[in-house]
Amino acid sequence: MDPQRRTDAKAAAAQARRDRQELEAMAARSLLDAFSLPERTLAPDSVVAHLGPTNSGKSHDALQLLREVGAGTYAAPLRLLAHEAYTRLSAQLPAGQVGLRTGEEQIEPGAPIVCCTTELAPLHGQVLVLDEVHWVDDPDRGWAWGRLLAGANYRHHRLVGASNAEPVLRAAYGEQLVVQRHQRLVELQWAGTVELADIEAGSLVVAFSRKAVLALGRELQSAGRRTGVLYGALPPGARKVQIERFLAGELDVLCVTDVIGHGINLPAETVVMAETSKFDGQRRRPLHLWEAAQIVGRAGRYGLAERGRAQVLRGMAGLEANASLVRQAVEAAGGTKAAGPGITTAPIRPTLHDLDATDGRDLLAAVQAWERAAGGALAGHGWLRAASLRAVAARLELLHRRRLLDGLDAAELWRLATLSVEDDEAVAELAQHLHEGGRALAPPRLRSLDPATTAGADPEQILAWAEGDAARARGLAAMSRAFPSMAAGEQPDLLAAEDAAARRIVEVLPAAISHAAFGRCGSCNRPCPPWSERCDRCAGRGPRLPPKRGGRPPGRRR
Repeated sequence: MDPQRRTDAKAAAAQARRDRQELEAMAARSLLDAFSLPERTLAPDSVVAHLGPTNSGKSHDALQLLREVGAGTYAAPLRLLAHEAYTRLSAQLPAGQVGLRTGEEQIEPGAPIVCCTTELAPLHGQVLVLDEVHWVDDPDRGWAWGRLLAGANYRHHRLVGASNAEPVLRAAYGEQLVVQRHQRLVELQWAGTVELADIEAGSLVVAFSRKAVLALGRELQSAGRRTGVLYGALPPGARKVQIERFLAGELDVLCVTDVIGHGINLPAETVVMAETSKFDGQRRRPLHLWEAAQIVGRAGRYGLAERGRAQVLRGMAGLEANASLVRQAVEAAGGTKAAGPGITTAPIRPTLHDLDATDGRDLLAAVQAWERAAGGALAGHGWLRAASLRAVAARLELLHRRRLLDGLDAAELWRLATLSVEDDEAVAELAQHLHEGGRALAPPRLRSLDPATTAGADPEQILAWAEGDAARARGLAAMSRAFPSMAAGEQPDLLAAEDAAARRIVEVLPAAISHAAFGRCGSCNRPCPPWSERCDRCAGRGPRLPPKRGGRPPGRRR
């Protein structure tokens, strides 16, 4: 190609890019102009924020009004918290007065009082108890709290959370907000370091991966402790059994992840931090102070344990806890130190109506346009900001790669993209069935209960299968509710499948704990965390050492 033609081609390509960018900008401006902010149309009679550290009675006081009025909503970030409130209120009120709604389960969903996960909270009612309100700062789910703070129409609002949420609550409610400050009911003490053999009965030992928790359980068993575990992949039925055994004294110690940082009611006198960094989905990072405070604040429970103590574990190869961070977390959990900077804004995301899409390709383009230009719609707002739609866009792009956007309407695709199911492959399978004309999903096959599958498998593998079985049943329950015509079975059948998997987990857990072990570095053969194939030194995070005798040469992986 001669130079002039090359120049003309480059100019034409540049102009095409400018034209495309201008069209995208016009589409984005149109979307943003059409975006309607949620707003309260009913002035509440009362707005009270119960703010303070963990173990200060905040939720108890907020639930009291819901109990007295007998109608309204309790909303929390976790299914487990919704279950706990449902159980507590059901024991105090007549049958049929309290219902439960989560992404996986519904019990009496039309009851006067509904306990639910925050995304499912209705926008109107008598009393709203919005728990863990500081989750409004969560990058992925904060929009659900923002939606309620901006647009919930309830006669009485009760907001429960950490003190650093006060700025955004004052911005949302103005002078009507009344803040009730709570002090910790049980003293929390920093108790220094502890060796594994010296961990006392009644302690919670905290690490941040399933493998680390299981491996710690084995080490504690070897030290003569009766040990159980709690981590995110355990279904509620299995968690309940572990907690009940701990409460009954059948287990001396529970090895746990940060699932205990969100209100699980355990009378543990001591919380022992085995590590203070975790993988957040993108990288391994140190805990934020507020995260550490939420965890150590679980030590001591009013009426259940007379005091609380926090310690760090020493002497475990591959696991390290920052004592300085834990000491500061003790101060923050005790209310003498701020747990983090003040939260000043709340995220909000568009509805399908705002995106004005009629088919799959329109919806994907609208979501991408919103993501690029989201800040403009709320640039002048005092406290609301645009939420990220990255996760929604990523799921739509997955369906686009699978060629599943065509043939489905925008409403179906929006439900798929925002479905509260972590397994994207399960969502893609559902989309495939919809694309093929609505063929029903298959009921779950419980691999962990199949003798032909489990014969000869080690306990950790059976445990992983059982966890997958439970997750599959929960996901099918959520998808069946979102798309009733695709139901994989009756809700009771799916819940029974999850319960069967949970019982299998309870059965195999002791053997899985005994089977678990800390890892060995694939380069130098020294001990390393069970979640890693190489130690910090060989992974480039510390000085490199020569291989031990009998070890593998540097550079070779396991």
